[in-house]
Amino acid sequence: MAIFGALGTARSGLVATGAALSVIGNNIANVNTVGFKGSRTDFADLLSAQGGGGSAGKIGLGTRIGRISGAFTQGNIESTGRPTDLAIEGNGFFMVSNGDGHLFTRAGNFRLDADGNLVTNQGLQVQGFALNNLQVPVGAPTNVTITGASSQPVPTSALSLKSNLRADSAIIAGGFDGTSFDTAYATSNFTTSINVFDSLGARHTLNLFFTRTGTNTWDYTVGVDAGDTGGTPGDLNALGTGQLVFNEDGSLRDPPTLATVAVTFTGAAAQDIALNFGTPNPDPITNPGLGIDGITQFAGPSAVGFQSQNGYGAGQLLSLDFSETGVVTGVFDNGQTRPLFQLVLANFMAPDALTPLGNGLYRESVDSGSPAIGTPESGGLGSIVAGAVELSNVAIAQEFIDLISTQRSFQANARIITSSDTLLNDLINIVR
Repeated sequence: MAIFGALGTARSGLVATGAALSVIGNNIANVNTVGFKGSRTDFADLLSAQGGGGSAGKIGLGTRIGRISGAFTQGNIESTGRPTDLAIEGNGFFMVSNGDGHLFTRAGNFRLDADGNLVTNQGLQVQGFALNNLQVPVGAPTNVTITGASSQPVPTSALSLKSNLRADSAIIAGGFDGTSFDTAYATSNFTTSINVFDSLGARHTLNLFFTRTGTNTWDYTVGVDAGDTGGTPGDLNALGTGQLVFNEDGSLRDPPTLATVAVTFTGAAAQDIALNFGTPNPDPITNPGLGIDGITQFAGPSAVGFQSQNGYGAGQLLSLDFSETGVVTGVFDNGQTRPLFQLVLANFMAPDALTPLGNGLYRESVDSGSPAIGTPESGGLGSIVAGAVELSNVAIAQEFIDLISTQRSFQANARIITSSDTLLNDLINIVR
């Protein structure tokens, strides 16, 4: 009887709309969940006696849930200020390892665990490519681990000095005496020092002594503490002496006669340090203004304007920096930086067919296809926004509209049941 069919049809509507209400409720509950992707309920109708002919075969049996699919539209990106928070702007998923295989997520609220691994809130390890010396990804995706990352020391091979030597300084009788530090200071008009590094990253002080020997001529001596080179600590080890000649306008005239000093610090490799005292100007009339970019001889006080060297010691990791292309760069306490990894992103032909696992994680399925793995900003993959997370893509206003519509559908199906019940009651009462 059709009345009984109406009861079954209404029941299917109640079941389907009840499930749709659960989906909407789940969307609303996760409106503040990082990286959450809302779901949509697709209904499908049911037909009876298909192919049986006649009008009876066209009577529907109600509805069912055809599919619950995810909506992988872009969510808003919100800055958090946490350096390990990452968001994807565009296509792709972060790839993480659970030990048995790979899972995928858009939730980039990562952290560093006690072992120095970049992990999700559930402790799953974020995947990336190791980088070689040319900053090119090599090998298969691996755990992004920064344990033991350090910056290798680089020995000093060059130093630059910009300073002024007072033109009217007294000429020291007998010239410079490098017997000891005391005699060196006593027989020089001006001294300065600069820190340099050996091949082990140890810091040493390089001393420069300048002594005026005549009109527009100066001697300079480069020395270190003898204790740094295997001698008696406190003694002066003079590495070499050169001469500076200036023009009448105070510019440097000739190239320094000592352009490089050789030194071997205790336990370290031998190294040569090139001395840059500026550009010589042999003809100040033809080239006015040249020769004053380094050491000068003016009437002003002797003073250092600038000095630098190109070495540095070993460094320990201070922080991580993430670029838009997913390159993970280590920032070290010696002021150096070094690229360590490049994050892996994965994309799917049908991301809405991924299997949700909760906690913002997904697993590939037969319908989603295999992941296409690459690096950010390559192959159609999105870019990385550091210090930010992607918020849920749930549109709360639309969800409430859908909630009202689905609620009305549920009520309508419930009304069909009550109406069918009334008709059945009337039918039963006919025999009275």
